[in-house]
Amino acid sequence: MVKIKNTTRPGINYDSKYNLLSSEEKQIVAYFAKKYWHVTRFEEKEVGGSEYKTAFIKPTEEVSEGFNLHREIVVIFSDYDIFIPRCLDVIDMFDIQELRLEEICCIIISKDADVNAKIKDYLKSQKESRVLIPFTYAELLNNSDDEFVLNRFREQFYQRDLFDLQDPLRSDLYFFGRGQLVQELVNKHLSLNNAGIFGLRKTGKTSILFSVERTLTKKNSTSLFIDCQTLHLLDWKLALHHILSDLAKKCSVRQNKIHSEEDYKNPDSFIPDLFQEDIRFIYTQNGKKSILLIFDEIEHITFDTSPSVEWKSGAAFINFWQVIRSSYHKLHDANVFSYLIAGTNPHCVEQMRIGSVDNPIFQQFNPLFIPPFDLGQTQEMVEKLGGYMGLIFAPEVYTHLKEDFGGHPLLIRQMCSFMHRSLETRRPCRVDKPFYDKTKKEFYENSSGFTNYAQMILGVLENDYKDEYTMLEYLAMGDMDTFNGLAKEDRTYISHLLSYGIIAKNEANEGFSFRIEAIKDYLQQKTKYKRLNLGPAEKWNEICERRNNIEPKLRDLVRIHLKSAYGETAATDLIKTKLCSDSSNKEKIRRLTSPSYRDYFNPEKVNIYFKQLIDIIVATYEDCFRNLIGVDVDTFRNRVELLNKYGRVDAHAKPLDNNEFQRFRVDMEWLEKIIDENS
Repeated sequence: MVKIKNTTRPGINYDSKYNLLSSEEKQIVAYFAKKYWHVTRFEEKEVGGSEYKTAFIKPTEEVSEGFNLHREIVVIFSDYDIFIPRCLDVIDMFDIQELRLEEICCIIISKDADVNAKIKDYLKSQKESRVLIPFTYAELLNNSDDEFVLNRFREQFYQRDLFDLQDPLRSDLYFFGRGQLVQELVNKHLSLNNAGIFGLRKTGKTSILFSVERTLTKKNSTSLFIDCQTLHLLDWKLALHHILSDLAKKCSVRQNKIHSEEDYKNPDSFIPDLFQEDIRFIYTQNGKKSILLIFDEIEHITFDTSPSVEWKSGAAFINFWQVIRSSYHKLHDANVFSYLIAGTNPHCVEQMRIGSVDNPIFQQFNPLFIPPFDLGQTQEMVEKLGGYMGLIFAPEVYTHLKEDFGGHPLLIRQMCSFMHRSLETRRPCRVDKPFYDKTKKEFYENSSGFTNYAQMILGVLENDYKDEYTMLEYLAMGDMDTFNGLAKEDRTYISHLLSYGIIAKNEANEGFSFRIEAIKDYLQQKTKYKRLNLGPAEKWNEICERRNNIEPKLRDLVRIHLKSAYGETAATDLIKTKLCSDSSNKEKIRRLTSPSYRDYFNPEKVNIYFKQLIDIIVATYEDCFRNLIGVDVDTFRNRVELLNKYGRVDAHAKPLDNNEFQRFRVDMEWLEKIIDENS
């Protein structure tokens, strides 16, 4: 992309509204125009009975390059002694696109000496806010430092993490790459067709729904957002009334003009007639604007997946959707309403029957799956947000972000956020491939990094599509014979993996591969102890690795629970007695100066081995470990026998029987799980 050189020069365009400014404000404008800005025009706006004067300033090349700002910025003068956030509404009174204004930021100049602190507090609760650059009148008047304004810009732009937005986006400010999909959903409603959109967690479903709502508002249509995470708490009849009550409120229709909750509870009421009458009435009272009912997190009111018994059984689901579907068909010609369903799981429209009853919305529409970002969308988001934060990405980094994270917007943003937090150099600075590789490794390993997001994203498969999750594990382990054989035998084993964009078909060889490389890496790490057909060396490597990993965790477990059961003094005497039975330990312990309880579990000070830890557990089993481990002592001793055997050097010299190795895996996984659950 060729960038046009910025030829803006500092100065002021003295238009007819320049004299609206006070003498102090004119001094401030002159200060801005001294070096880095061209002041183009002036306006005055009223918000909530208060008058605010504004100036429009265009950045010179140095500012454009440093902050990725290329359009005019609105400066709001608030000459009141107390700053009130409603003055920020001024910028929304201008047509951002028509006037070619920077939407990402604005400058606030206030007479309130605490405006900086108040803006900070405001931003804590307003994560999607523009970048706000606050100044006081006092600090700008007679200021001779040319860099003062730019330094304030650096504080606000470079310290704020614009990538770390995890909640659904309620404005278009940081919404990227979904315009075409939003328009498709809007058009379906405008032609009164129902629709459904599904995707992995954190792919932006709810943000897309909010964007659909904003777009429909501009098109003189009405929408109602329905959160099924709370709707499932209601009986199906009350759920219908709750929807209509919220819709009436949104359309400014008085509640007493629609049927009451008691009417919907009445066993003699015919609910479809009530619902049709009420929604038609609201539609008429609201100027006959077509209504879109948007159901988010649909799995919460879906049979088999709902947390509520009535909905999970399917009874509530069937009645609820029979009413909505029949009403939709009867009112279709009047252009009253349609519905849009969204969630992670399209089960609600995929299953033909629920028990012995037809599913009311089976195949009512073809589910749309949220596609991953392509390279262009990835670059647009990363380049734009990164540019505001002073991060200049090397071109090849965009490609690696897209390939490593499969176009998953949250994963891409979180990786970029991690890089932002890892950079300590002065901004603007360049993010190159070596730095990307280094921080990607750290992101994978960080306890709050990629693993958390991978578990969240794959949760829908692990919980709801267990066969397909197992298929992913086969693919990650490289077991292509099993994967391809099952995929060929039954296509449903991979249908959602393809739809969600986790895997892709290789056209060249008819095989399959991961689209999200980071998910592949995660699953390979998670399944590395499930691989089959290992050679002797690989088996021993796994045994040694797992033994080495579990020993320090086992030491901590024993140390904590002995102390909890006996108290530190008695636990110290007990562990000392056990360890002193080893002559080499006895001498080591004798040389320790005032050893603490913790010292006896420090392998650098005392020899404490896997077998000794097991012996201590067995000796104190009923007092300390029975409830923790959950089996009797003989079962415990039997399950750890093989684990202990493979810790001895002489065992490594013998051929390893495959059945014995598989038993080692089973017993080790059992012990690892106990330790992890109690750590």
